[in-house]
Amino acid sequence: MMPSAERPFTLVHANGERLAGLIHETHQDPVGIFLPGFASNMNGSKSRLLAEYAQNQGWSWVRFDPRGVGRSDGLFEQLTLSRYLEDLRLILQMLEKRPVILVGSSMGGWLATLAATRWPEHLRALLLIAPAYNFIQTLFQTLSPEDQHRWQTSNLRCWQDHYGLGELRMRFDLVADSWRYDLLRFPVHLHCPVEILHGTDDEAVPLQQSYQFAAHAHCEQLAVRALPGINHRLQGADRILLQSLSGLWAPLA
Repeated sequence: MMPSAERPFTLVHANGERLAGLIHETHQDPVGIFLPGFASNMNGSKSRLLAEYAQNQGWSWVRFDPRGVGRSDGLFEQLTLSRYLEDLRLILQMLEKRPVILVGSSMGGWLATLAATRWPEHLRALLLIAPAYNFIQTLFQTLSPEDQHRWQTSNLRCWQDHYGLGELRMRFDLVADSWRYDLLRFPVHLHCPVEILHGTDDEAVPLQQSYQFAAHAHCEQLAVRALPGINHRLQGADRILLQSLSGLWAPLA
């Protein structure tokens, strides 16, 4: 029997902005949700890989575009972590009280960790792919004092994306909001199993940062798996990614 297909869905925030996504629904628990990285959408390679794998395994699975990205409403320059968390909360409300496994890549890993501290009653496991904790603050701190001041006073800065997305417009709101979510300075308490996959050749987020996070986080089941020769996009490690997801899924199914 062929696996059933994903179906599109649309959720609406109180202000009328629409959130677009795809769901593969088997009406069985748990439900997996993928959170892509900064400026990425639900049609990225990892998102599609995980969705196809979930369908073949007969798992319920959700992927979506945060506001300002892909099919969802809003402008990318309005992005903040708080805004992204509001989007995820809307997804969790749609799923009601069903247990959830979050898979977060890069910034999505940061968001997944924050979500686990906010909604522990929903989140039963985290699989984090090179989580980019504090990358926004780090980006800001690499600028000269003059550029920092200019961004803060104008509330807008344009960046050239290194992964082929072109020019990205970012408000200073993103920076100001991010200081609230410093998970390296303020250790978190996590009440579910957490596995971090991080390549030794990650050019964007140093592997040491995941070890730093793990050393300070309060979590009974937290493992960092270093992947030799693997980059930030986890290219060449699809099999490991899917094995890790299956390992977290099995105890909850």
